[in-house]
Amino acid sequence: MAFSGIQNTRRIGLGGSMLGPVLVLWGVVFLTAVGFIWYSNEIGTSYRNFYVLPWVLLTSIVVLAPSVYLYWKGKFDLFHPLVFAAWSYIFPAFVIGGIIVAFDWVEWFFISFIEDPQYNIPLTLVYISIGFLGLTAGYFLPVGRWFADRIEPFMPKKEWNSDQVWLAGFALIIAGSGLNILGFLQGLLGFQRNIEIGAFDGLISFLVIVLTVGGLILWLAVFTTKQRSGIFYLTIAILLALIPLRMALLGSRSSLIIGLLPIAFAFYHSGRKIKWQYTAVFGVVATLALLIGVAYGTTFRNIKGSEARVGAGDYMGQAVATVDYLLEEDPTVVFGDTIQALANRIENLTSVAIVVSNYEKLAPYEAAYGLENNILNDLYTSFIPRFLWPEKPTTSDPRAYSDLYFSYGDNSFAISPFADLLRNFGPIGIPIGMMFLGFYLRFIYAALIDTPFSTMWRKVAYFMLLTVVSYEAFFAIIFPSVIRTVFIVALALILANFLLMRRNVSNV
Repeated sequence: MAFSGIQNTRRIGLGGSMLGPVLVLWGVVFLTAVGFIWYSNEIGTSYRNFYVLPWVLLTSIVVLAPSVYLYWKGKFDLFHPLVFAAWSYIFPAFVIGGIIVAFDWVEWFFISFIEDPQYNIPLTLVYISIGFLGLTAGYFLPVGRWFADRIEPFMPKKEWNSDQVWLAGFALIIAGSGLNILGFLQGLLGFQRNIEIGAFDGLISFLVIVLTVGGLILWLAVFTTKQRSGIFYLTIAILLALIPLRMALLGSRSSLIIGLLPIAFAFYHSGRKIKWQYTAVFGVVATLALLIGVAYGTTFRNIKGSEARVGAGDYMGQAVATVDYLLEEDPTVVFGDTIQALANRIENLTSVAIVVSNYEKLAPYEAAYGLENNILNDLYTSFIPRFLWPEKPTTSDPRAYSDLYFSYGDNSFAISPFADLLRNFGPIGIPIGMMFLGFYLRFIYAALIDTPFSTMWRKVAYFMLLTVVSYEAFFAIIFPSVIRTVFIVALALILANFLLMRRNVSNV
């Protein structure tokens, strides 16, 4: 199967049959009825948190329905916006997270902050379902496609030769590595916190994505070139080496799995036929990357103890101490701690339930924490760089949010766009806000992937504009982040194109 664009897909399974939608529809009706009976008759109260399970099943149907539909249509793409949103965050955080809650596999100190959990946790899952339905509706409505068709005549059609992008890719890798090091030294990257926000910190924190742009160009070249020269193997070695180095630098539990995403995307969109053997290998590698990343990130944070800034030498020394501990400790202890840490990291249902339970009661205090109307405030202030407005307020401060809602400001708890929209606009804001996000996702997919001119630079731009959307953070930061990402990715791609042109001129 080729995945270089929608025009290369084939039909799978039931295709255009109406049987699938009918089954989904009746499944939703059935599970809703079961959930209502379960809740109204309090059947689940004797089974601790099992009352959550019918609502988890309902949410799973809503979240997975687009993936099933696309599979039946022969248009399934792991990096399709709705598939990526479902599988990269929403399904694990709220469906698997709901199962974790149902079986009491995590015990958070803030569970007591959820008033009437048998009402508010199911209500949270309903809000998640409604929000994802809004996202799906926004995607399938023709708004995003219409805007993509309007700009298509003005977009460059020229394709880059994969055998000639090595210099451009490495130039961006070098520039991006330097920016990452600068960001680390400024306290913007890694398990450390920069208390004082500098005038250029926001710019630096986004410029670090130049490294990903360069890496993705090179991975696309690796999977599409027909030449197997020395530069080919050197590129693979350097790109693979960067993944554990970034994990050591960031101290992040998700850094390894995130490092695999550009590889998977480049392979998926290189036009290669996807075989089950490739899928199986990637599944095993991804699982190992997730477990190793969680083990390393959790241990590193425990050894470091806090997000206080330390010297670069001390920071790397703690990275070495983390590796030593993991190699010397009993593997069964490490594995047990890793599984528990993974469950803690995945489960975000209760974090959102805190907002559902308390947003009306805490609304009068949000102004004092700089959180009031943060979606609109972030949108208009994002157009003014901090170096032009040094006193620009931080309206979506995760620490302030954690302090207000969790009474613990030394951590950044997940909020998700669903909860942020609820805080700002009430329940009606969830489907409407997510619908606007669906417009955006359809626009980038139609303009950059679902087009006869899905060139290398468009694939790079699409990946960056897809992954900048965080389903764990504030809705308020999504579109400001998109604006900044568009600017930086455009500069990086213009630089890459300039280097390609210079190379072609020198070869004439």
